[in-house]
Amino acid sequence: MRGIDRATPIVIVAMALTGVTCAFPTDKSDKVLVTLEGPSHVVLRGQEMSVHARAWRVIGPDTQPIRNVAFAFGTGSTTTATVQNDGGGYATVTGVNSGMVDITARAISFEQAPEGNLFLRVSSPLEVDSVRPSIVRFGDTITVYGVGVDSIFIAFLANATQFDYPLPGILPTRTRDSLGFSTATFWVTPPAHTDRLSFIGPGVFGNAPDTTKVLPFDVLEPNEVAPHTINLDAPPRFPLIPQIKFLNPALAFEPTKRDSIGVDWYRFTQTTARDLTIILSAPEVRGTFSTFLSDSLTFVPGTPPSYTIGPTAWTLGPGSHDCKGFVFEPAETQPESTIVALRGMPPGRLQALALYTQPGRYGLAVFEGYITSDPTVPRDAHEEDDFCDAADARGLAVTLPGGSFRDTLTIDNPHDIDWIRFRVTGLATAVTIKIAAVTSAATVDSSDVDLFLLTVPGGGASSTLDILNRSDAAGSTETMTSLLGAGDYYLVAVDYQGVPVVYDVCISAGACPGFPSAPAPAAARKSPVAPVLRGIRAP
Repeated sequence: MRGIDRATPIVIVAMALTGVTCAFPTDKSDKVLVTLEGPSHVVLRGQEMSVHARAWRVIGPDTQPIRNVAFAFGTGSTTTATVQNDGGGYATVTGVNSGMVDITARAISFEQAPEGNLFLRVSSPLEVDSVRPSIVRFGDTITVYGVGVDSIFIAFLANATQFDYPLPGILPTRTRDSLGFSTATFWVTPPAHTDRLSFIGPGVFGNAPDTTKVLPFDVLEPNEVAPHTINLDAPPRFPLIPQIKFLNPALAFEPTKRDSIGVDWYRFTQTTARDLTIILSAPEVRGTFSTFLSDSLTFVPGTPPSYTIGPTAWTLGPGSHDCKGFVFEPAETQPESTIVALRGMPPGRLQALALYTQPGRYGLAVFEGYITSDPTVPRDAHEEDDFCDAADARGLAVTLPGGSFRDTLTIDNPHDIDWIRFRVTGLATAVTIKIAAVTSAATVDSSDVDLFLLTVPGGGASSTLDILNRSDAAGSTETMTSLLGAGDYYLVAVDYQGVPVVYDVCISAGACPGFPSAPAPAAARKSPVAPVLRGIRAP
């Protein structure tokens, strides 16, 4: 029994070895799998890429690696790519000409094992495969697919530059995946026309293989007879910057018939109060468009059709500051952008109307928050006071002749406006109003703020909005004195020039003693320029 006991371990080991040998695949076994892998599915012409082959033993649903296997490598086309065996399961693939090629690896010792395949693309550093979608409108986006397209410097459609979507330098605009393929997305920007996309990259100028059809109107059309509604409560289009409630820099003022006016109409809706900044910018067609906001706007069919504000509505925009349904259109220089920042806008609807006479590109953006264009000129404590209803909500600034009002306010964006409501209780009170820009002595002040004294409709002094006095000399140092009867009045400070500025203001039944004098303004001559389209808006 001792001999048997001593032999038992040897028998067990032998049986185990025999079992392994019987299960191990022979040179004719089909239980071997060959894989071929590379770091990318793209190799550039003239460049090399290392690939790695491995053999695997197949055991039911599982696999185990087989080591020390010799491989033979091949290429489906030597004119597209060559392959050199480096030993140890590695090979070097060299790109020759653009195209698709099948690189293979065969396990020499296992005749029945299928070859491993790696389908590669040999490409130039920048090759465009496709542009999608194929039919677009202005304000849409197109995505370019291919190799190296993330390195495109600039893209064109019929010589019109198409710029990166959505915000170059702020949000990622290009992608490249682990397989070597990339994308670039662009806004479809006026005045693009149907054409093949042209592009410039590093040492490359080329064209896309397919044609992009551009329809000659933007994504928000039609919006002439009825407004295009923009829901400010909707989930943000750009989650990384949720403050952007709406953004499209590639909208179009479409061509109009001769001597006619084009219109784009928007309605912004929200169910919660928030600060808002609305920007409409069209620098390429400056002087040919006018934009205003209103709390009430209606389309009136006819020949020609028109638009009218509500009987108690206000408007806000360069050259358009109606109050309680009454027209107030002070002269202002024509801006290239309309920027309106509103503090604590309540739930409800806000209308915007853009009127234009020339075709061109424009951008529309709505931000949650109060944005100012000059960091040195912040929002003042009196906001919101950009329209007469807001001034009413703030209440009386002062009651004369018993009191006086002095404060420092700001024109915090180009063509900002400040409304101040005050009351006079005497029968004939001499009221002095002064403003002066607050700037350093070394600063050349190019601002130009004008003053208007208006009656409050139904406020005791008049049933309508009447202009009683004005001071609109060049610069932002203004003084006016008026003999006023009992009633409520508005002092309105209008930014004629479109230059943000800090200014002091005084309203008094006296002479505003000690009121600061402003530094000498830059030499300027004021011309009576009003918005080009000031007279086209229906009352």
